[in-house]
Amino acid sequence: MFQKEAVLPLVKMVASSDLFLVDSGDEGSRYANTTSMTNYAFIQCNKEIRNKIDSETNITFPSQPLQSWSLGNYKYIINAEIEITPPSGTGFFKKYACQIQYEEESNLEGVMDSDNWSVTGISGL
Repeated sequence: MFQKEAVLPLVKMVASSDLFLVDSGDEGSRYANTTSMTNYAFIQCNKEIRNKIDSETNITFPSQPLQSWSLGNYKYIINAEIEITPPSGTGFFKKYACQIQYEEESNLEGVMDSDNWSVTGISGL
């Protein structure tokens, strides 16, 4: 009875409040969009892919992603297609998705430094 009358209403009140809201200044969107930060995220994802794939393999990166999403709080998802040409010579295209986060939040001075980015995952390779 105590749980139903006291605890449950308190939990509902806390959950519906702004107590857990993170206001980072970086708004998320349900729609794909291109911003300066998604462009920086795209560059960093490409660097990570270059580091993961054998150095003997030639990779041609596009100038822009197919789609990119800002998830908010400096987290991004990048979707792009690269051309991979292994040493055997037969090239093929691969689409990838990369989830990445900028660790320095609103301090944008280090956006080109790979150490300030954290790749959560890459799929499709």
